Amino acid sequence: MQIYELKINKNTCTGCNACVVSCPINFNELRKQSFLNENNAVILVKNGIAVPIYSDEREVNCDGCGVCVKMCPQVAIRIENVESV
Repeated sequence: MQIYELKINKNTCTGCNACVVSCPINFNELRKQSFLNENNAVILVKNGIAVPIYSDEREVNCDGCGVCVKMCPQVAIRIENVESV
């Protein structure tokens, strides 16, 4: 299993929310639960900056699809492959 980590450049991120609304995992969780928070989202905007959400205990984390990277108008997101299990 691949484990991916989102890296956000806080100097260039404008908090536009494009990454949050384009993430397929966020979309599926929003459709199932009608809201996003730290327990079900992969990426959220807090205090005007996008924040990656990751937890070993969660069932859903970033799958490395790269949609958020492509949709970010500021080119502020990159994805790192942390490990393969």
